[in-house]
Amino acid sequence: MSARTAIVTGANGFIGAYLVQALLKRRWMVHALGRGKDGVPWPERVLAAVRAAGGPGEQPDLSRLHCHEADLARPDLGFAEQPVGFDKSTAVLVHLAGDTRFVSSDPAAQRRVNVDGTLNVIRALRPSVAQMVHVSTAFVAGDRTGTILESETNVGQGFHNNYEKTKLEAEVGVRALCGELRLPLAIARPSIIVNDTVTGRSSAFTHLNVLVEVANRIQEFYGIGDGEIVNREIRVPMNPSARPNTAAVDPIAEALALIVESPNATGKTFHLCHPSPQSNAGIFGLILEAFGIKGKISLHFIEQIPRPLTRTEEMFVRAFKIYLPYLNNCKTFDLANIRTVISDYDAMFQPANVDYLRKVIAFERAERGGSAAR
Repeated sequence: MSARTAIVTGANGFIGAYLVQALLKRRWMVHALGRGKDGVPWPERVLAAVRAAGGPGEQPDLSRLHCHEADLARPDLGFAEQPVGFDKSTAVLVHLAGDTRFVSSDPAAQRRVNVDGTLNVIRALRPSVAQMVHVSTAFVAGDRTGTILESETNVGQGFHNNYEKTKLEAEVGVRALCGELRLPLAIARPSIIVNDTVTGRSSAFTHLNVLVEVANRIQEFYGIGDGEIVNREIRVPMNPSARPNTAAVDPIAEALALIVESPNATGKTFHLCHPSPQSNAGIFGLILEAFGIKGKISLHFIEQIPRPLTRTEEMFVRAFKIYLPYLNNCKTFDLANIRTVISDYDAMFQPANVDYLRKVIAFERAERGGSAAR
């Protein structure tokens, strides 16, 4: 039996590196497309990301990973000719590359990456691929509330930022172009992706990292450690009962790998979201416990904090400004399609607990070069 082949863009990204790990462990041949940056060649960027995603466990066979310099901004991706390994028209194209910033200094440039770059990839690689999995985001739903169906795309919704807007535009463009080129398509929409469950690692600054970073800065500013507090009461500008849909990267990558493998995925859209998201109040309670200050501090959740603010509250307001639409999420994501393709999907996800958050704290402190705890 010939090796199954995937062509992956964004393989050095947070989800991308974990997906490559998952595919290699399933003995897929993986071709990673992208560019070098800041003097670091593309192969080095990919290998570093994939090795880090594996954590301390056994590494997959990296000889099955092939890295190719490609410029997604160019219609031909910068290829003089199709790279070796792309010539059998049987590969699955998995497109993850994109500009994921919530606040972009150049919205037009973000659109060129997320929309034009995506269509460039499809047109350039169509002769070499048999099907495509396009990785979008669950938040193409924009500012809607209530239940969001996997079958819904553009229903006139508004958006919290240019990232959401361009990802929806990309979805619409991908559907149209794949239909025109007769390329079988599946769309995966991850929710908010956070630190992995094994090591607490993240290659992106996730919502959980923001929470931990605020706590670390408070400790440093006041010269205190775990188990110590500054304010006995803190006002928090968010809805305690809202349930932000955060999901650890490792089960999301595993679910995405199963979509890539599934013969039943074509023609469907899948929400890759946590089936039972926890409330803000619940997550904050676990974080207090992880820092050793549960019972020593009282949190007051209010929509808007009146001035004057304490130093701690200033840090909260500043750090969470761009994340509040997601933390105060009032959406429920339909999971009917993903549960059909992955029958035990719900069992892949566990609620966050104190042990997990302590891993996140340890990772964040190690990344910052040391612990604030004494």
